[in-house]
Amino acid sequence: MLRWIYPITCELCHEVSERSLCPDCLARLERVPRPICLYCGAPLQQTPAAPAHCEACSGKPRPFDLARSALVSTEETMELVYKLKYHHAAWLAGGLAPALADLLVHTPALTAMSEAALVPVPVTRKHLNSRGYNQAEELARALGKLVQLPVIRALQRDDTDHDSQTRLSARQRQLNAYRAFQPTPDYTSGKHPLPPQLILVDDVFTSGATARACSRALRQLPGVKEIAVITLIRILQR
Repeated sequence: MLRWIYPITCELCHEVSERSLCPDCLARLERVPRPICLYCGAPLQQTPAAPAHCEACSGKPRPFDLARSALVSTEETMELVYKLKYHHAAWLAGGLAPALADLLVHTPALTAMSEAALVPVPVTRKHLNSRGYNQAEELARALGKLVQLPVIRALQRDDTDHDSQTRLSARQRQLNAYRAFQPTPDYTSGKHPLPPQLILVDDVFTSGATARACSRALRQLPGVKEIAVITLIRILQR
């Protein structure tokens, strides 16, 4: 009855839809172009003759096994994420989650993680209180329903303001990120069992500092063997 009185409409075309983004509008959002770095998922400038890594990843140890993003940063996709994060539009997560689900289905290394759980990147208590929700957790829960994977809060974030970092160097931003994220004590102590595979979920991948810091914290948890990172949007470095 409520759906009949207040039908769901697509955020982009405003037609009646089952989700906050209709299949046609979701399909036309720009995907991350191939070829990509097999480690961090960044688009490569030239087609390699063999599987390759980008310059930033070549020969460098990383705390996660692979990272992939569904969409590239365009004016349209960033506006959707901005609404999700700052305009109390948590309902957008349900419309965007199928893009992440496609990523899982069409990435063999992710499909092979059959014993995985989804771990949303946590936000500070200040942001949680101001927004009323964690946008990464909303995405993870919507994705979990689509692909039948559990969502666990295996990470926590302190309330120190690590977000105002625009004047800091890349090294300082990375150190701040490492200090910000810690494994949740219940999982560290073994009170709650963990699957051997964890998939970190976030809205945006920019420099990878957050993904590395969270993955480094997850490596401290007992029994964790594989860590993947999936994000809705990849910020392309121009």
